[in-house]
Amino acid sequence: MASTDKILFPSRFGIENKPMIDSDFPESARIALWFVLRRTVELNRTEGWVRIAEEILRLHRQKKSYEEHEAADLSFSILKELDWTKVYIFCERAYEKLLSPEIEHDFNGNPEVVCDLEKVRRDFESDINQLFGEETIVYRMKNGEFYRPSRLHSQKIASKAYTVLQDPRLNDARRHFSKARLFFEKAPEPDFPNSIKEAVSSMEAAVKQLFPSKLSNIEKVIINIKDAEGEAIPPTIVKGLLAPYRFRGAGHAVVHGGAKGGTANAAVAEWTLTVVAASIIYLRDIAQSHELDPLPF
Repeated sequence: MASTDKILFPSRFGIENKPMIDSDFPESARIALWFVLRRTVELNRTEGWVRIAEEILRLHRQKKSYEEHEAADLSFSILKELDWTKVYIFCERAYEKLLSPEIEHDFNGNPEVVCDLEKVRRDFESDINQLFGEETIVYRMKNGEFYRPSRLHSQKIASKAYTVLQDPRLNDARRHFSKARLFFEKAPEPDFPNSIKEAVSSMEAAVKQLFPSKLSNIEKVIINIKDAEGEAIPPTIVKGLLAPYRFRGAGHAVVHGGAKGGTANAAVAEWTLTVVAASIIYLRDIAQSHELDPLPF
């Protein structure tokens, strides 16, 4: 399974809040992509820089004469000029057309496959997904093709939630929310049930830290929350806040395998993440209304 199996450092600690990118392939990402290609070449998992350069030139619709030793630098320079949509096309083409098994030769010159094409492709895919995670690019690669784990508005709300989750009181909530995003974006096979569980755990942790209570039932805690003016949360909004919590208990294979409250598919998982993100922002606003000196987040 090709995936980024760890939560990246900025997400784990809420240090960075970069905007999500869906209509560009920034220069920093192009530089990182060149290094991914260089690793592939050094491991003899492609025919070399000439083939890479030819593919980039083809996409750029440019004919250029060059020496073999210039191919790596040429690839770098043209990659930086390439239209952003074509860089994504190049990545998919590289997966399909430019990769080859890693072969070593023994003392007698006999070839041995040390990494077959399937493993080479998985490793390349993992590098691409790691790169995209570092650059906050919204897309992920699965079986050589890019897909979008969630819609832009969902990602924008999640990005705003990460800003709120920098509140030191919400460290546990942030960790759960980061895990929820990781499970949702996991390539090539997202884990929607665990994404939902972690998202709801994030909201539970936020409620417990923002509104300490002797009540153990999260529903009762939310119902009893009041703002600085003594106003309770409107009943219709309470229902929205509790909806992810209730689905976690009723959804099939989320907590109970035999539950019949619906399937934890991509749409439901994205809805859960979006509602939880918006809920945490809303609940923290209420908590701050009680503070004379709000925390600077």
